[in-house]
Parts: sequence; C-alpha cells; structure tokens
Amino acid sequence: MRHAVKVSVFIPQNQHGFSPELFHLVGFGVGAHVAGIAGACLEGAVGRITGLDPFSPQFSEADSRLSLDYTDAQYVDVIHTNFNANEPIAALGVSRPLGHVDFYVGRGHLLPGCPHALMKRERYILCSHQWAYRLFTSSIGSSCPITAFPCLGVEDYQKALCTSCHHPGLNTCPLLGYDISWLPPDRPIGFQPVTAVLGIAVKEPFCVSPFLLEVHLVGNVSLNAQLFVQLKGGVGKTPVMLVSGPSPMQFDPHQTYQFMVSIDHRVKEFRILSLEFNSQRLLYLQWRKISIQISHLVLTQLPRHKGLVVYSSRSLTAVENQRMEVPLQKEPTREE
Repeated sequence: MRHAVKVSVFIPQNQHGFSPELFHLVGFGVGAHVAGIAGACLEGAVGRITGLDPFSPQFSEADSRLSLDYTDAQYVDVIHTNFNANEPIAALGVSRPLGHVDFYVGRGHLLPGCPHALMKRERYILCSHQWAYRLFTSSIGSSCPITAFPCLGVEDYQKALCTSCHHPGLNTCPLLGYDISWLPPDRPIGFQPVTAVLGIAVKEPFCVSPFLLEVHLVGNVSLNAQLFVQLKGGVGKTPVMLVSGPSPMQFDPHQTYQFMVSIDHRVKEFRILSLEFNSQRLLYLQWRKISIQISHLVLTQLPRHKGLVVYSSRSLTAVENQRMEVPLQKEPTREE
C-alpha cells in the first residue's frame, strides 16, 4: 500500500510538470494492483494502467479500492496468462475481468514452451504467469500486431463462437500490447468493458494469423476423440496443435465442427494439413479402427474481410489414431 501512495504522490509533483493523463503505469503480478491503488488515489486521472497477469492469491476477491479496477485510469488494459490452475498448483493470476479491455491468452495455463510436469517445479509454476510481461515487452516497437477477438470467454473462443471484431462502440479487434492506436481517442472510454481472447506463437514477436477450421462430417460412425492438426506451408510449418480442447469430444456424422487455429505469422502459403483424431482407446479395443468420413474441410482467415484467404479439401477418410496428411487447395480470393 505504501508503494502505491508513493507513486500517487510522485505523479502530481513530478519535476517536469507532466499532467497525470500523460502517465502510463505498468505493473506485473502484485505490481498491477499497486498501480491500480495509485491510480485510485488520483481518482482515475492517470492516462493508462497496464496490468500484467494481476496476482490472484489474496486479491481474487479484494475490494476494488485495494486491487486493480477499470476506474483506476482513463484506460486500463489487462493481460491474463495464468488464469487457470496448473494442477496441482493454483493459478497465480486473477481470472475475472478488471479493465476496459481484458486479454485472455490461450487456455490460461501451459502456454507455449511451458513444461507439462512438476519435475521442473519453478518453471512449471511461473512459466505461464511470466508470459504476460514477455508479450507486453515484445510488443514495444513491434510491427506485428497481436490480434484478439471480443468474446464472452475462453471456452466460446475455442468453440469458434467469436470470429468477428464486433463489440458495441468498438469497430475493430483489440490489439494486445503497448500500441493503442486502434483505440478510439475519446475519454472516458466510450464502450463497455470487453473481454478479448487470443492465441500466440512460441517465438518472438509471438503474433499469429488466426484461422477458422471447419470440419464437415458424413457417414454413419461417431467417435469420441481429440483433434490434433499441423499446417505445413511453402514457408515453415506449425507445431502439432490440439484444437478440440483438453478433453475428448464427440464427433458425430452429418455435423459441422468449428475450431480456432492460431498459426505463427511466419508460416505462409499452406499446402498440407496434417490431422489426427486421437481416441485414446485401449489397445485391445483398437483391433478394428474407426474411420471418420469428412465431406470437406475449410480453413478461413480471420477476421473476415475483403480479400479473404480460404483453403479447402474434400472427400477424405481419417482413421482414428493415425496421422493423415491432406493437400490443401487455395480458393480464389473471396469478398465478405
């Protein structure tokens, strides 16, 4: 608390005479709440506060006067990277929205490059939490925007229910990071607080090209499985990605399934889509493997705009627990 008070005293008394709206406070973990309290002491006059995965323990249910809140500055943006538990370790970051724009990265744990086991205890506990400041610092001076989609939550995003940039009062997709040139200049902020979700790449500058994958099934066989995909392009390839969620899901015939796929911006001109329906069935049950009939699949660049890039493939048969490589056909540019 005393650190927040010191900051709030320094800002109006700074020797250069800068007004509070010219200040941008950035806080990581507990520091995000310190910045928020300092802003509250100045009655929200600070120009901007950026919270980098605000610390959750002891703050998750704290009064807004003692934690970061969207009233603490003229614009408050928050990057959430560890809002789901790394079992058996609790999440280090707050899961509830706090700012004018709250960016939720991935599934909130086990982000790219983070260990999946407690053997590397310190990295396992801290890795996803530390992604917040890595993303923000890499965005400074970067020409590669990290696009997020307005969405009610991470689960809706994974189900591809958030594929447009529409949000009342905001006519563009929010961009994570230092640059806020996309933000309407009006103050106070003229739109309702927005939750935005995004995927990231493993390597700096971490920006991705978001795509919508649609899989149209036919036949008469169902399968409970997870769907893994990998894209290979004329330039580079992606890692193998789990797109269907952490638990197996039911794939039924005569249904269309949609998934968000975040592709490293350096992978271009897709030629091959590798896919696998992993059923995790016991070996003795696999003597007769199940085949899934796919009438067609479509990969569409997001957000939808003029000059839309679309790839597709048709009439496919995928066998459970076997990787299948599908040639992609780039369709003529379409306009939405």
